[in-house]
Amino acid sequence: MTSVGRGGGFLGRRVTGVAAGAVTRLALCLLVALLVVACGDTGQYVWVRNLPPRTAAEAAKLRVGDKIQLVVQGQDTFNGEFEIRPTGDVVLPQVGVVAARGFTVEQLRSSVALRLRGILQNPQVNIVLASRRPAMVTVLGEVGGPGRYELRDREGVLEALSRAGGFSPFADEDRIFVISRTTGGPRIRFRYKDLIGGDPASISYELMDGDVVLVE
Repeated sequence: MTSVGRGGGFLGRRVTGVAAGAVTRLALCLLVALLVVACGDTGQYVWVRNLPPRTAAEAAKLRVGDKIQLVVQGQDTFNGEFEIRPTGDVVLPQVGVVAARGFTVEQLRSSVALRLRGILQNPQVNIVLASRRPAMVTVLGEVGGPGRYELRDREGVLEALSRAGGFSPFADEDRIFVISRTTGGPRIRFRYKDLIGGDPASISYELMDGDVVLVE
């Protein structure tokens, strides 16, 4: 009886082990299936041809690292050159912290003038862009050299792809996306054949500072 009991226990453990192995294999199969589905899904996007063109005003907006020159008429202690900090604001004498990133120069001037009305009577404020930090674009995914690259004026997706070394052998040339940190919204989809074929919407799309180009 004792030997039978040991044999039954061994058989029970064996059956339990087989069942556990089957469950593990089933779970792995389900995981692989989910990954296949996920990789086949491009996610939410909008075709570039369905977007309005970007305006010059968007490109002119202030960004982190830009330097401005502030002049308040008759108030030398307010004047000087100031840099927009990584937090997106600028610290001005007697005024304090003022939001600047995403503003045009004129919008920032109006904001500073409004703040100064609590300190001065009828302040005359002038702000000019003293220096511009080079725009940067990030290229990721199936490209030869993923990374951050300096963006020259009026450059688009083709130029960014070229700077990143072109496509990798595994790239899907129909699944190129731009993720805009400036305007937000869904990803913007491009096809390589449209870019090299001269499709007006594709080749006229200009990248902006902080944009991400992703090749799947």
